[in-house]
Amino acid sequence: MPTMNARLLAAFLCLAALSTGCVIEDNGPRYPGDVRLTWTFDGARCDEMRDVQGVDIIIGGERLDNDGRYPCSANGFDGIILHDFAPGAYTFDAVAVGYDRTALFTYHGTFVVDGDVSVSINFPVGGTGTGTYAEINWKFPTEAGSQYPTCGQAGVAFVDARVDDGAWAHFNCYEGSEGRMVSTPDLAPGQHFLEVVAMDSLKRPLYYYGGPFTAVAGIPATVTAETYAIGGAAVGWELYEGNVRLSCSQAGVTEVGINFQDIYTGQWVYGVAGQWFPCNESPAIFEFLRPGRYFVSFQAPGTGGRSYKSSGDLAPIDVFAHDFPGVQDALYAPLDRVR
Repeated sequence: MPTMNARLLAAFLCLAALSTGCVIEDNGPRYPGDVRLTWTFDGARCDEMRDVQGVDIIIGGERLDNDGRYPCSANGFDGIILHDFAPGAYTFDAVAVGYDRTALFTYHGTFVVDGDVSVSINFPVGGTGTGTYAEINWKFPTEAGSQYPTCGQAGVAFVDARVDDGAWAHFNCYEGSEGRMVSTPDLAPGQHFLEVVAMDSLKRPLYYYGGPFTAVAGIPATVTAETYAIGGAAVGWELYEGNVRLSCSQAGVTEVGINFQDIYTGQWVYGVAGQWFPCNESPAIFEFLRPGRYFVSFQAPGTGGRSYKSSGDLAPIDVFAHDFPGVQDALYAPLDRVR
């Protein structure tokens, strides 16, 4: 059976006995050394923890430079090297602090100096921090094998972004492109949905992205919005019972549901439910459609069990990139009573 080195055994026993005040004597030689402390936050780096300004180190009986207050990161190094410690066992506390010197996360540990020693601190963040957020950048469509275009090459001047149907934030395009990132407001941990709209200098939409991402407590998410070219459509509806055209109130209809089906893939753009609009607000304007050819489906429930639907043989419509028909260009479909 292998034997434990006497120096290692003594250090192990001394660490185990620190809470009782027990001292283990080791008659072998001991050596002073430097203590290299490094820290992470449930694995995250300082540049991912925007609320953390610095880390305070407290070692019982030791006087540290700057009263033990250190920046979270200095010259790309997340940690500090403390010099010329006498040999022996030490206990320490580490406190991650915010810009107002509020304690955010804490850590308690021990180490033994017998020559230079490295100590890794991983602050337990999960669920106890100040929430989280996401860092976002955007890219524009490119041909396979070629580089992503810059904002100027893509003709994009501004970008609007929002999370979970919140308020739109407005950015100059360069703020989140070519390696730069923008930050969301603080988010609760969990699933979120990001939308990005890229616009030209006249604020006409050119590209769009919509997709989910997961936010973890204390660890910022990084989201790249791979936008795609978009176009629009304007479609309206007219309600009929036989050959008689009805108003919304006559038909007992308050809402009309619309959906687009890709004629080649059969995929519905707006899932099973579709998009719903007040009956009196015909036509409806769509701005975030992928270019392509679509069948358009309409449905409208009325009072008294009545129901109105569009015919299945409506001609498909074409959506072209960066083309956005307005009210005057709307295509209208008849909705016949089917029940």
